[in-house]
Amino acid sequence: MNMPAILQGESRTRLFQGIAVGAVAAMTIGFFWGGWVTGGTARSMTAMAESSGRMSVLVPMCVAQFTAADGAVTRFKAASSYSRDNVIGEYVKTVAANSMDYSLARACAAGVEAELSKTATKS
Repeated sequence: MNMPAILQGESRTRLFQGIAVGAVAAMTIGFFWGGWVTGGTARSMTAMAESSGRMSVLVPMCVAQFTAADGAVTRFKAASSYSRDNVIGEYVKTVAANSMDYSLARACAAGVEAELSKTATKS
């Protein structure tokens, strides 16, 4: 069986070089402009989206629980901006069967600040 001319001698070398350059170019374009990601990046993006979705549900519930607690709002206003998440953690231990962690307390503190600024502008 005769091999085609493209697969003989110098042509074969150029063909394989073209395949290699084309593969590298496709990967470069795909990762930089095409939006391709590695498995690790995809996992971290999934975790971030899951956390964001969880926060969007839990933060309003946390704000409602915190503002309903006796003396919580006055203590929150008196606390420094750095310790407000600790004040949230003292008054709200769990939100919808989820224990209070740092990120949830921080997001809840931001939600309480937004709620307080809304009620201050209405007055």
